Amino acid sequence: MIRSRRWALVLPMIALAVAITLAAAGHTRRVRAAIIEADPEKILNTPEIADDALALGRKGFVAHCASCHRDGAGNPARGVPDLTDQDFLYGSGRVAEIEQIVLHGIRSGDPRGWHLASMPAYARARPYASEPIPPLTPHEIRDVTQYLLRKHGSETDPAAAERGAQVYGTNGGCWDCHERDGGGDTSIGAPNLLDDIWLYGDGSTASIQRSIAYGHEGSSPAFARIVSPADARAIAVYVAALAKHRTRIDR
Repeated sequence: MIRSRRWALVLPMIALAVAITLAAAGHTRRVRAAIIEADPEKILNTPEIADDALALGRKGFVAHCASCHRDGAGNPARGVPDLTDQDFLYGSGRVAEIEQIVLHGIRSGDPRGWHLASMPAYARARPYASEPIPPLTPHEIRDVTQYLLRKHGSETDPAAAERGAQVYGTNGGCWDCHERDGGGDTSIGAPNLLDDIWLYGDGSTASIQRSIAYGHEGSSPAFARIVSPADARAIAVYVAALAKHRTRIDR
């Protein structure tokens, strides 16, 4: 009799829990379908799905991206980009561009990912594996550093900065990726060298010299085989919101 009464109390609770779980699963399916059907660039401005897309994207970001990107602020010690500013390494911050990176990565081994503009290591005998770029001498590396510091308004050795400008525009080949003016190229992931946003280091003489001497080849994983297309787009929407509205994970 007592067991029967217990089951009489427990069964409705189980049924309610199952109903809630099924309802939540059904809601998530509808959200994913709406995200896939929507124009990715309009999701944040579509009240019917924006909040749900952000919630789903935040969940995916925490699960797959936050181990490197934390709250989106980045880590210049490791070359992890800040996702909360308006400075974009690849593209212009469009959801579709971010979605491409989420799915296929950067130097991830995925043939559909980004594989361009690795930073040569000019202090090595062979600075760049895929092209015969000549190395730079220690003096040339210091001169290019002085040139870049001058472009940032820092006090430099004028003669060294002038020599660095010549190296930048000739045998150094820096202009080929970073453009003649140093403004960078978001179509290949070459950073802007004119602003005060540093992908690696803090903009000091030592950190700039280190980047020129030893190069960089950052990567981002490809999640195409791990997350669904809808979840990848939701993550991209969330990342786009980080820059546009400085949304924080802990809010």
